[in-house]
Amino acid sequence: MSIYHKIVRKIGIAFALSGVASMAFINVNAYAEQKYNWKISQGIAEDHPAAERAKQFADLVGERTDGRFNIKYYPSGVLGDWSEQIEANRMGTLELSLNAGSTTYDKRLNLTFMPYMFRTWDQVREASKADGWLMPIFDDLYGQVGMKVLGVYLNAWGGMAFTDRVNHIAKTPETFKGIKIRTPPILIFESYIPALGFISTPIAFSETYSALQTGIVDARSAAPAVEAYVMRDALDYWVETRDNFEYWFLTVNAKKWEALSKEDQAMLQEVANEVMSEQAIEAEKDEQRFKQQLADAGVTVHELSQEEWEQSARVVRNEVWPLIEKELLGPELMQIVLDNVPQLAD
Repeated sequence: MSIYHKIVRKIGIAFALSGVASMAFINVNAYAEQKYNWKISQGIAEDHPAAERAKQFADLVGERTDGRFNIKYYPSGVLGDWSEQIEANRMGTLELSLNAGSTTYDKRLNLTFMPYMFRTWDQVREASKADGWLMPIFDDLYGQVGMKVLGVYLNAWGGMAFTDRVNHIAKTPETFKGIKIRTPPILIFESYIPALGFISTPIAFSETYSALQTGIVDARSAAPAVEAYVMRDALDYWVETRDNFEYWFLTVNAKKWEALSKEDQAMLQEVANEVMSEQAIEAEKDEQRFKQQLADAGVTVHELSQEEWEQSARVVRNEVWPLIEKELLGPELMQIVLDNVPQLAD
């Protein structure tokens, strides 16, 4: 090859490399300047704390990206109820969702309502924080159906609410016997509520208030203090049974998440951790506030001693957890639960 051709060849290679480097620079900068117009919603009620948390998340993300992420909050119900929003989030038409857990897509998601795992707020907070043992489980389960879990939202402890047709204070299995109680139409509730002695009647949430008023049921389970307060006119007393804890989830569509840069993923996760950590503290305060409002409204509030709680916990853990393992969670997931939940007193 002549000297002339060698020079031309080197010049050509130099221009080619320069072009590749320029394209890479352009692509990196274009990626960094990518703008997003996303939606976020929650499907319960506008006076629920979840509404403010969803707005807080959207605002913080917008501030930290100088508006590059424009996340618009859509009020409850505008984009459908909570189950419709979860489906939209899964399909990608709703980028972000802050909603209650759904067991529709995988029966192992009944873990969301696992009974008698915890008794104290500290136990729940430790398990559900960003590096707690529950977070990777929920992230994996939701990931298999198209959603990335950014954070576990602590909502409230379950309780049981009773009408004046129950003429005694029901706190333990021996006092639950024969009471007609509403249960959510969710498999895990239908497994453990009857084991406690109740006559279980699955009823949709929207029909629960009228069922209490008309005597179809005399009580309702899955009743956090806030929901008992909403139905206070039909109730005589409420028991803080803490038979389960209600988790919600801040989720992003998995494909949208995977398309983001590592930097944007880290930013969204950081904001989610902050908002969910704050909620984990405020949720306990909200519960205390609604318990006081119940009492002020004339609904008597009863709490359980450790021994009273453990009476029910022993029944459910001994008799129902093996069935939950077999029919819902499977042995692998159940073993993780057994390895991590606090043990009962001997």
